Amino acid sequence: VLIPRQDTETLVEEAMGKVKSGDQGLDMCTGSGCILLSLLKLVPGLTGTGVDISGEALKVAVENGKRLQTEGSFLESDLFEKVEGSFGLIVSNPPYIPKEDIAGLMTEVKDFEPINALDGGADGLDFYRAIVAEGRAWLKEGGWLFFEIGYDQGEALRTLLADFGYTEI
Repeated sequence: VLIPRQDTETLVEEAMGKVKSGDQGLDMCTGSGCILLSLLKLVPGLTGTGVDISGEALKVAVENGKRLQTEGSFLESDLFEKVEGSFGLIVSNPPYIPKEDIAGLMTEVKDFEPINALDGGADGLDFYRAIVAEGRAWLKEGGWLFFEIGYDQGEALRTLLADFGYTEI
């Protein structure tokens, strides 16, 4: 699973400002579960599910939840394939590194992080496209979608979100 970094803490802080007690959250590409578990720990009354394609990553997420004494559910699924319900919040730190850039990453990233936690396709946007396209069907009216993104992906994501009718981008 990916090692959380400062950017991930920023994502949690931003999401905390919009989520409220009683909401249900969905953490897409949850990995270690750090985003979902942090939100569950910090927002009383929030419930949530973490989704990942990797069963091994989900084992780590479950263990982290036990260690933090935080109850979240975890689901092995290829994005929304097995997801049920609707959510007031969807958060995601998906793989977003362009395939060709992976070899040039810092040694502690490229040599120790799983490739499937890094590789976002040719332009790094493959997972964003899928989550943005499908996410509206899973968001409750007035729900929020939060992403961690690469330093140079803001404008592309802004355009993608606007093209799918998202607002307050």
